Amino acid sequence: MMMETEMGYRGSKSEFHNPQPIEISVKEQRVDGSYFGFYPRLRCTLTGGESRYHIKILSKQIKTWLPSPYGKPRVRTFSSRSNILNPWFITGFTDAEGCFSIGIRPDAKLKTKWRVSPVFIIKLHKKDLIILEDIKKTLNLGKIRKSGENCVQYVVESFKELQEIVNHFDNYPLVTAKVSDFLLFKQCFSMIKNGEHLTVEGLLKIVSLKTSLNWGISTAMRENLTKNFPSTLAFGLLRAKAKVKQASPVNSLEYKFKGIPDPYWIAGFTSGDGSFQIRLRKLNTNIGHRVSLLYSFHLHIRDLDVLKGLANYFNNRENLISNDKKVSISSDKSVHLQIAKFTDIKDKIIPFFDKYPIEGVKSLDFEDFKKVCKLIENKEHLTPLGIKAILDIKSNMNQNRKF
Repeated sequence: MMMETEMGYRGSKSEFHNPQPIEISVKEQRVDGSYFGFYPRLRCTLTGGESRYHIKILSKQIKTWLPSPYGKPRVRTFSSRSNILNPWFITGFTDAEGCFSIGIRPDAKLKTKWRVSPVFIIKLHKKDLIILEDIKKTLNLGKIRKSGENCVQYVVESFKELQEIVNHFDNYPLVTAKVSDFLLFKQCFSMIKNGEHLTVEGLLKIVSLKTSLNWGISTAMRENLTKNFPSTLAFGLLRAKAKVKQASPVNSLEYKFKGIPDPYWIAGFTSGDGSFQIRLRKLNTNIGHRVSLLYSFHLHIRDLDVLKGLANYFNNRENLISNDKKVSISSDKSVHLQIAKFTDIKDKIIPFFDKYPIEGVKSLDFEDFKKVCKLIENKEHLTPLGIKAILDIKSNMNQNRKF
């Protein structure tokens, strides 16, 4: 079974989408690592300018498959259950799944001929619709929209509500490198509120801020700018880039991990990017398998300090006794956090998430994870029947779970 997090590069990236309209977005991963489809390694990622972006549906009209206690799927209207979330959970989940986007679309009525639209989006597979409803109810902001056949997204785009989003992340700051994207978004949003985007100079600054974040203007971006903007605007952008970069505190910002702020942040981040796995290794014995449990993350290398911080958090707060190296770096510029010692899982990880719950479909994986832990604790994994039970549980977890 493929790891839920084996999805390649997972960091934020600024990009331009062709053809018009142009969407300059701080684009994020996932929409859930267990996305169902013909291409299981691809995440259903956000494209703010997608053709169905404008489609709106009422929350009560959206239905999703949820499992019954007896293992048979049933249809449940997601508005029939809602949960007020801890604000730190929302920040943690946004660190994993959120997107801060600045859209630019042609508009002949404006002096610049381009309309600038800020938007905050969290896009997920429809099986995790309940999380979006919980976020919407907790913040009392935004809308739920359908996105294609299998995805839904939580969208905040009105200026009044976006100010509340900015306020939330000022009060409960992002922890991963995505905080740099938020600060960029916040600066652009401030410029838009002040009307600076209505001038060519202001538009240039907004585009320059966006394209100079992270890795600067790539060759592909430069080609898209030349193709989609008037030649004078593209030329002015490239000339203005250096000046804006010197003047902007966001562009000179170097991300620095500042620690884990709250246990609910871990619950939110794990609900988005974490993984609960069961591993079985064949042995030349009568039982035939060795069983292990794994709590893990697989992220881009720029979030290495976040995973080290998580490991240190559990070591310091939960007193994990394992001396195994928990954080490793892969050749593909990704980093892994793995906690696999059984006593650490049983005595620390499971009690932690019982107290600070996982939300969404991943909570079902956590419950199955706990079942296998109990079987191992009772030594049932040393019997053929126990191994069969574990194999049955594993076969219905993560990407294999049916709805």
